Amino acid sequence: MDEWEYKIVELSDGGLFGGSEEPTEADLNELGEEGWELASSLTGSNKTLGGRPKSETSALVFKRPVE
Repeated sequence: MDEWEYKIVELSDGGLFGGSEEPTEADLNELGEEGWELASSLTGSNKTLGGRPKSETSALVFKRPVE
């Protein structure tokens, strides 16, 4: 059975991407070179000024095999 390790990157805090909420292709390619693969995104909802809910991705979950 495969064993995995996980990395959770909080986008609202700037997380791994240095204050930018949107990772660039270069950021994601660097993670890929380190063996990380996107496993999931965590989505929540916030209310907008008009009170309507708006879905936002709050974190990215990456995984890679344990060596």
